[in-house]
Amino acid sequence: MMMPPCPPILYSFRRCPYAIRARMALAYSQQTVQLREVVLKNKPTAMLQASQKGTVPVLVLANTSDGNKVIDESLEIMLWALKRHDP
Repeated sequence: MMMPPCPPILYSFRRCPYAIRARMALAYSQQTVQLREVVLKNKPTAMLQASQKGTVPVLVLANTSDGNKVIDESLEIMLWALKRHDP
């Protein structure tokens, strides 16, 4: 039996303008993600392993054809989301 694909993980901070615009594009394009709010004083190890920049937003796309893919720029996250579905 095949397991359903895991939705991407979005590391975000509520008041960061870059993270806000990434979340808006994801919502507008109706993309399902696992939202993980980050406390900037205590960044999760998994986020830092995915992106050494240590900034938000970070979108982790698991199980792509070339392994895990990480998008750590808000504009790139927006483009990824809108390429998948732009109403």
